[in-house]
Amino acid sequence: MSLRLRTVPALLAGAAIAFSSQPGAARESTGTSAPVPSPDQDTTSEERSREEADIVVTGSRIRGAPIASEVTTLSRDTIVSAGQVDLGEAMRSLPQNFGGGQNPGIGTGAGLVNSNVNSASSVNLRGLGPDASLTLLNGHRLPYDGAFGGVDISAIPLAALDRIEVLPDGASALYGSDAVAGVVNVMLRRDYQGVTTSARLGASTDGGNFQQQADLVAGSKWSGGGFMVAYDFAHNSAIAAGQRSYAASLDPANSLYPAQRRHAAILSAHQDLGGGITASVDALFSRRDSETVGGTAAARYLFQPHVESMTLAPSLEVPLSGDWSIKVQGALGRDRTHYATTFTPAGGSASVTSGCFCNRSTSAEIGAEGPLFALAGGDARVAFGAGYRSNGMAYTRFVNGAASGSFDVSRRSHFAYGEINLPFVALENDLRGIDRLNLSAALRYEDYPGMAQLATPRLGLVYAPTSGLTLRGTWSRSFKAPTLYQQYVGYQTYLLPAAAFGVTPASGTVMYASGGNPDLKPERARSWTAGFDLHPASLPGLKLSATWFDIRYRDRVLQPIAGSIAAAFRDPGYASLLDFSPSVTELTGLIAGAQLGLQNFTGGAYNPAAVVALVDNRNINVAAQAIHGIDVQLGWNRELGEGRKLSFDLAGTWLESDQQLTSSLPEVQLAGTVFNPPKVRMRGSATYQTERLQVSGSLNYIGALADRRFATARRLNPSATIDLSARYKVLKGSGEEPAFAVSLSVTNLFNAKPKVIQTTGPTDTPYDSTNFSSVGRFIAVGISRHW
Repeated sequence: MSLRLRTVPALLAGAAIAFSSQPGAARESTGTSAPVPSPDQDTTSEERSREEADIVVTGSRIRGAPIASEVTTLSRDTIVSAGQVDLGEAMRSLPQNFGGGQNPGIGTGAGLVNSNVNSASSVNLRGLGPDASLTLLNGHRLPYDGAFGGVDISAIPLAALDRIEVLPDGASALYGSDAVAGVVNVMLRRDYQGVTTSARLGASTDGGNFQQQADLVAGSKWSGGGFMVAYDFAHNSAIAAGQRSYAASLDPANSLYPAQRRHAAILSAHQDLGGGITASVDALFSRRDSETVGGTAAARYLFQPHVESMTLAPSLEVPLSGDWSIKVQGALGRDRTHYATTFTPAGGSASVTSGCFCNRSTSAEIGAEGPLFALAGGDARVAFGAGYRSNGMAYTRFVNGAASGSFDVSRRSHFAYGEINLPFVALENDLRGIDRLNLSAALRYEDYPGMAQLATPRLGLVYAPTSGLTLRGTWSRSFKAPTLYQQYVGYQTYLLPAAAFGVTPASGTVMYASGGNPDLKPERARSWTAGFDLHPASLPGLKLSATWFDIRYRDRVLQPIAGSIAAAFRDPGYASLLDFSPSVTELTGLIAGAQLGLQNFTGGAYNPAAVVALVDNRNINVAAQAIHGIDVQLGWNRELGEGRKLSFDLAGTWLESDQQLTSSLPEVQLAGTVFNPPKVRMRGSATYQTERLQVSGSLNYIGALADRRFATARRLNPSATIDLSARYKVLKGSGEEPAFAVSLSVTNLFNAKPKVIQTTGPTDTPYDSTNFSSVGRFIAVGISRHW
């Protein structure tokens, strides 16, 4: 094995600032197939080879590095062919993703972690929460949305999309906080040429959800650069409980799906400034209004959030000698959810609770990437850099115009990272039994002043014994900083009589605290993956891949006592969460920080010496979760001649997960229970394509769920739905887009309905809205025109 040392060029002062989205790289199917250039790029074979070597794929900061993790790609064509209208719909169809968290169809009664605050759509890989899945736009971070630390992926116009790359693996060593369950990188079209307009109308056959959608994408390219701009408008009417037979327990006026109106615009541009220096910018703006009706006729609620979000991400890339480059990128973003809830009791006066979840973010980063020395399989390449990030939230709450709680805080962090890719053996070495052997390693250090300092490593191995089989594996540590809302939302302190809980002496008192906690620390995780990719030469067009994953996630933030406080005193499993000898200093500090001071319900004066127990039920780092399972993807495509193609795709996930509060309490099953991901989820599709016609069909499968919330457990049987779509090119045109095309799509062809579940209150949604939708059978027609 040869090893030849290379000289790392000096990072000269004139070598300015940098990041540009990489060219090409549209991978048209799921799995980890090699990138290919976009079909609208006029390139020679030599140029394509150079471009493929320059591509940075999600999962590495090094150009051309093989990825040791599973990477799933959703192209724009795949999404459009499925009859989906936005990126939120596309991600909810992915088996590795869970429809709970922040999503527009989430109803009431599913728990705080499954709440529809503003009708946005957040990624929720493995069901670990929107705040544990990192969403990027061309590699840039976006501002958080609402209260729970997710990102509204549906705010990005579908017309602007090239592809979505999904890395369902811990990646904090590469990307920092939030990349525990994985990373979703939305890659935009580059060098789009011309103007395309499209429109779509659709509705649910059971009533409601009348959709109007229109978009425009335009762009141009020239020898030194190009730009793409897109605009999207979407509107849908609400689905009312009175329009669905399985929602008969609700007031007929209640919304099962909110009415929405959304505008979104995006710009992506790049320009060669000479000497190989490339400047680029991505800019996104979106605005959403929605309306949800809740409550009962005797106590009516009307939720009317208004959301505005913007991101500006300028960047510059400077090439150096020896195939090195310097990059500096920056991003400025804000997301403002102005909420307004009107409560109207029967025969009474209306009251309005309003305010804002106003998020802001700023980041700047400089990095370098290039070859370090030569190995037998190619150059050992490294990437390293450092940066700064700040997230802020201004939270306000008003009741009939009177302030009822607010905070305005920021959290800053500084980080440095390094990554190395070592290609020990490549196909060109012609070694028997080893077609490729590649090792990668990454380390990131992040400093959150006053909260934590963290170092997160990652290792990856790729081994191909033959050209048709690749084995891969990763080990990593990841973390997620607590959300600012978890930390700084106001908390309350209550003084209660000890006799009410059977605590002695009966004359004593119990102090109880509930709400936010500024002393929270980061959540931490360890992840393993192992998998294979099979491309047998004897079966052209066939791909089979499988990935085993195992995550141990600790210090999860939650309020530990979800039910009765009295039950916690009776259950020895909660003993570690109860303090029977609180200090006066601790009690005084809790009272001083409480939003309303001490609320005394004992009937006597507060005496710290009489407090016999402290129940601190604020958000704390307490829960441990264990997650493991297998992802499987099978794909086959065949050229039939005369422009005809046939393809099949099957993706599925088997998931096991559980949670434990303390070592003395039993583990609680998550996956396979209501309001959590199913244990088994699959999506299969078949597509037949000619030069003018494309017809697709999809089967969606959700495994059985158990409802164990009541004394008698109930099983919800597995369910399946079928989607069909067709697109016909009336005028073929030239290039990527047809000159004129029409489309028809039918989702949930046989109108499968959600299973009814028992509720805990008269306003709870009577089905699992995290796994099932009230949309039902939906029929849409569309047209598109390329000018």
